[in-house]
Amino acid sequence: MEKILVVDGVTREFPGRIAVSDVSFEVLKGSIHGFLGPNGAGKSTTMRMIAGLMPVSSGKITLFGEEIKPENLSQKNKLGLLPENAPLYPDMKVDEYLEFVAKLHQIKDVKSKVNDVLEQLSLTEVRGRLIGNLSKGFKQRVGLAQAIVYDAPFLILDEPTNGLDPQSVVELRDFIKKLSATKTILFSSHVLSEVEQLCDHLTIIHHGKIRASGTIAEIHRKFRQGLVIKVGLGAGETLPDLSPLGRYEMTKHHALAQEEVFHIVFESEKDCRSDLSKFLIEKNLKLLTLQVEPPELEDIFLQMTETRK
Repeated sequence: MEKILVVDGVTREFPGRIAVSDVSFEVLKGSIHGFLGPNGAGKSTTMRMIAGLMPVSSGKITLFGEEIKPENLSQKNKLGLLPENAPLYPDMKVDEYLEFVAKLHQIKDVKSKVNDVLEQLSLTEVRGRLIGNLSKGFKQRVGLAQAIVYDAPFLILDEPTNGLDPQSVVELRDFIKKLSATKTILFSSHVLSEVEQLCDHLTIIHHGKIRASGTIAEIHRKFRQGLVIKVGLGAGETLPDLSPLGRYEMTKHHALAQEEVFHIVFESEKDCRSDLSKFLIEKNLKLLTLQVEPPELEDIFLQMTETRK
């Protein structure tokens, strides 16, 4: 597939520290590419360099085959940006602000385009209101609207569902999926379930370096360590020491109405369900659930960023 964005060996230095070191990854045409990292990992710095808001110290970033440079204004029409804190003017009305952004990017038929975007993002009812008087959720929608009003083919969306109510989150996710039919999207979110639902490719950055990059399936295969098993015991029962079956780690535990559910990762890939069920029954425990689970993105992310204790 065509490579829309290529980040090649990029480093960004600040006085006394290196924020990003030799970062390389690619974003393919038509993909929603997740970009993940804990706070301070270098994610925001990388996105700013991709957006042309700051220069690289070394390396190169190309968008549609052209090197990105902060001084190259012609590239601005190709890239729509929703940063974590949307660039809004609180004393402007919603429609005035979007018309202003569209005119800056020399869009033809400005009013028609603004009307389309207002309708797509359910902003019609607040079009004449001051942005500063809007709720956080509506401000986030206006931020997304300014990123797409000039029809850029590549979008950077940093926490686009931040501040939205659950219904609006579902609507916006569906909207982003539709956008991917005609646009390529670099998508960042701290909600890992959201990333799994939306993204087909993923890059994880930590301490300024890329820890993993590829399709979701490739990352699951590459970084799965051991066998993940979900065990359900009777209400109030406790998981015993399973070390006779091999080295393991209990990663999750939650209680349902009549069941205690444990997620266990065994270091060995060997399917030990038969031995595990026998072991638990011999302990006079009520075994309700026993199944192999696919590894969750949260577990992989914690493993890659070394935050699990």
